[in-house]
Amino acid sequence: MTDKTKLRIVGLCILAAFLLFGGGMTLLAKGHANLGVNLALLNSVAVVAIGFLLAPIMAATGSAHGGTYRAARVVEGAFLAISILVAQSGHELVGLSADTFYQVAMAALGLGSLPMCLWLVRSTLVPKWIGVLGFIGYLCLILSMIVAALGFETASLALLPPGAVFEVIFGGLLLFGFKLHSRI
Repeated sequence: MTDKTKLRIVGLCILAAFLLFGGGMTLLAKGHANLGVNLALLNSVAVVAIGFLLAPIMAATGSAHGGTYRAARVVEGAFLAISILVAQSGHELVGLSADTFYQVAMAALGLGSLPMCLWLVRSTLVPKWIGVLGFIGYLCLILSMIVAALGFETASLALLPPGAVFEVIFGGLLLFGFKLHSRI
């Protein structure tokens, strides 16, 4: 599989994650447990795939952080899956709620994505401003999870838009095409 194909799949997975997790959670809230759980768990597969597809491309272009990014995506996927299963069980797991597992998943995504965004700034894959937006967005995501863990869930929502905007722009560029430079 070519790097261009891998990047298109990464873009698809980034954009699909919004629909898979959000759609799954919506279906769960409306009482469609089986479909909701399956969509939310498919999201975990998608986020892990992002890490496994993007990490070698990062490494091939000189980034030493591909493994960190892949590990962060694996942690994110695992903890999101656990959060769904804990929510469905109605019980805590090792004293932790579904919300706590979700917050850890998002914090892992944010922390592991910071070096990826620095790689984007240094690479020629996308315009540098997209990498900067991603870095700011993931910092806001980390802060949002800290604020939510402190009990200020509503306030934490105000910190999410920069990361969401980055993911829509980045995912869209990867999926719908862009001019690949010779380094990629």
